[in-house]
Amino acid sequence: MKIGILSRFKEGYSTRRLAEAARERGHTVWVMDPFDVYIHVGCKGSSIYYRSRSAEVLDVVIPRLSPVTARYGVEVLYQFEMAGVPLVNPAQAVVNARNKFRSLAILARKGIPVPPTFAAGSLRFLHRAVKRTGEYPFILKPFEGTQGRGIIVVDSPVELYTTLEAMWSLNQDYIVQPFYIEAAGRDIRALVIGGRVLCAMRRIAPEGEFRANIHRGGVGFPIELTREEERLAVRAARALNLNIAGVDILQTGQGPMVIEVNPSPGFEGLEKATGIDVAGAMIDFAVQFARKAKRQSPHLPN
Repeated sequence: MKIGILSRFKEGYSTRRLAEAARERGHTVWVMDPFDVYIHVGCKGSSIYYRSRSAEVLDVVIPRLSPVTARYGVEVLYQFEMAGVPLVNPAQAVVNARNKFRSLAILARKGIPVPPTFAAGSLRFLHRAVKRTGEYPFILKPFEGTQGRGIIVVDSPVELYTTLEAMWSLNQDYIVQPFYIEAAGRDIRALVIGGRVLCAMRRIAPEGEFRANIHRGGVGFPIELTREEERLAVRAARALNLNIAGVDILQTGQGPMVIEVNPSPGFEGLEKATGIDVAGAMIDFAVQFARKAKRQSPHLPN
């Protein structure tokens, strides 16, 4: 089977492990930098080329977009869909999940517990939004971003107002949520593949840091989720139409809440913490997914 991995970081841990796992299983792998993919409309030949080769021959594509590649990479994903090449995560699902506010809004409408959250475009009625949301301190997160980048904690109205003004001046939109002190520096990452939780870990931030991301120096420990947490992770992935997702859960005084769902989850920390072959599980799912898509749409290219 021909498997495409859409990733700019060929030597990154997760991309490298996926390529290794696919080759170990006898598959052909294309690791494609999104910026080396050429998409066409109304032209002769294929509608998608990776460098000089038609990419429509691929049987399935695993998207692994980063903040650097997301804008153009999403257009590449839509083009693959229109060409009939299966994506393990649909293009629109990736778009929705990458936007923190939109994804939380979708989850909330599906009855999945999320932190009270607001976004604003001006300071005029900000005090009312704050009153509806909770009490200080608040945590501010960019609409799009990964690995804990750009996250800020504010303790007062002055800090909140000046921070938002500064971010808006840079054309950056932020969401605002209560900062749960009882959960500071720790969260749960659950990996959902094909509608079930493959594995999970508790991430604990280093001393003096409130972000538990592995890329921020956090340490992961394998855990068994409670039935409630496992069900929450699966429901969150399903609500966002993601077949592969990293679901982040915060254990608060009001119960577990989903704080983010990552459509291109890194899994170095999970593999090291749990000893589970995450890359192999992702490849196995991608192959099953492609075969099912082929059975349902026999017109797909071989």
